[in-house]
Amino acid sequence: MAYQDRIMRLAAEKVKNAVYRKATNKLSSLGINITKRPTGPRSIDQFKSLLSKGNGMARVARYEVVLTPPAGMTAEMGSINISGATRDTSLMCDTITMPGHDIQTQTRQFGSEPASHLSTSHGFEGTIESTFYMSENMREKSYFNLWQEMAVHQDTHKARYYKNEDGQYNYAGKMKIFQLGGKGRTAGIEVEGVFPEKIGQIEYAYATVDTLTLLPVSFQYRSWKTIHPNKLNEM
Repeated sequence: MAYQDRIMRLAAEKVKNAVYRKATNKLSSLGINITKRPTGPRSIDQFKSLLSKGNGMARVARYEVVLTPPAGMTAEMGSINISGATRDTSLMCDTITMPGHDIQTQTRQFGSEPASHLSTSHGFEGTIESTFYMSENMREKSYFNLWQEMAVHQDTHKARYYKNEDGQYNYAGKMKIFQLGGKGRTAGIEVEGVFPEKIGQIEYAYATVDTLTLLPVSFQYRSWKTIHPNKLNEM
């Protein structure tokens, strides 16, 4: 029994080292270097040095959102160029959530030993919640209404296919979310299969004279990936 336990520990250590090497190589390809932390007590100087390597701390008020409408929406507009409306709507984003990522697991247990959680898959759950400032003519709301209509027609009430006959997406677009720093974009993700699943309601009140109108929008999406540091400035 002791021999079997030793074999299991050696196998687990081998798998752990292999996973560490693979993860290190992957992060290195993204320009992220992993180094072992020095032993001994930490000091304020070490903390300052760590911050200087990353150009300071990330701030939630410094971000950028870039929307990319689906090809079907662009084709639907014909000769009308919506690139300007897309750019303006992206700039009007007031708040947004960067989506998460979860590893799906199952439990394995032998006898009375502590259970282990083994990875089986991964998922991108939830929606991207956001709010957008609105101009007086509500062109931002009209933009998202048009995007939604690419999924379900408001007059015929018919749902469209995910892709058209040419293989282009009817209603699934893309979105990029960037973290900004003192030198521009410092990190970012690209979200695929994006569309406005829910356009929220707007509440009016005479008492809110100086309050700006915000449009809540919930985006559904398929997946996201990290943008390579060398490609952050590519639109």
